Amino acid sequence: MDKIIKQTFKNIKSLEIQGATAVAKAIICALNQYGNNIKSDDFFLWEKKVEKAGGYLLAARPTEPLAQNGVNFIFSALRKQKSSNVRQAKKRLKTASFEFLAILEKAAGLIVKNGQKIIRNDDDILTHCHSWLVEQILIEAKENKKRFKVYNTETRPLFQGRITSRKLLNAGIPTAMVSDSSAGFLISNYSGRDLMLDKIILGADAILNNGSVINKIGSFSIALVAHYEKKPIYIATTLLKYHPHSWIRIEKRPPKEIWLNAPNGLKIINFAFDIVPAKFIKGIICEAGIIKPQEIKKHLKKIYPFL
Repeated sequence: MDKIIKQTFKNIKSLEIQGATAVAKAIICALNQYGNNIKSDDFFLWEKKVEKAGGYLLAARPTEPLAQNGVNFIFSALRKQKSSNVRQAKKRLKTASFEFLAILEKAAGLIVKNGQKIIRNDDDILTHCHSWLVEQILIEAKENKKRFKVYNTETRPLFQGRITSRKLLNAGIPTAMVSDSSAGFLISNYSGRDLMLDKIILGADAILNNGSVINKIGSFSIALVAHYEKKPIYIATTLLKYHPHSWIRIEKRPPKEIWLNAPNGLKIINFAFDIVPAKFIKGIICEAGIIKPQEIKKHLKKIYPFL
């Protein structure tokens, strides 16, 4: 396998590249670069190598439909090409890669814009892990002179919440971190009048066909308490993360992330993701606006018929 493919796989697997959008962009760029660097005039050999590389890269994070949909978009474009000329195939690979990245960028801009509709002055907002889209929604709201505070989780065991804290503080947004295990208590009405949250905004790694979403482990607990306490929970995500089934294989990370020198015989389960059921979600902030979970398929057919 080519060096760029192996390095990209390694960077994704180790979480040096993290977040659904960053993973998708890295995979598409690596695949485009690899395909255009293949030294062969044999179209079928070239096609086989590109497809193998795509499958290998996607195996790094199986719970990432955005990357899967991006690769499928590219392969579909290649299959539509009648010619078996390698030079033309390379050109089409490059064009399709840039097309999908442009679609993704346009979607992100719309999501950040639509997200401004739910941010109010004096809001107290909780977020979990690190979502680039949630981060950008909050930063743009700050740039639009809105006043609010953000609480974010540390997100164990790899502490991606620290990325969120740094980004928000650098943008001048008042931010407080809480431990993952205290997030539910913070959301509840028992944590004190000075800690009354107004809303929760989460990202997503996948949107299931029943309107539920997959997100960083800990999201289910947050959503469950928010539902019980009647605090609205919003999901900021592109519809390009759609997965056409009601469940997706949940990635399990290495046990050593939890406890490096754990006692022999101790079984450690390190889920990377969990689920936010559709019934817990107030709205999905996406390129179509702020929609209900049950409206996903309707908007998909209109905006992204290729899905």
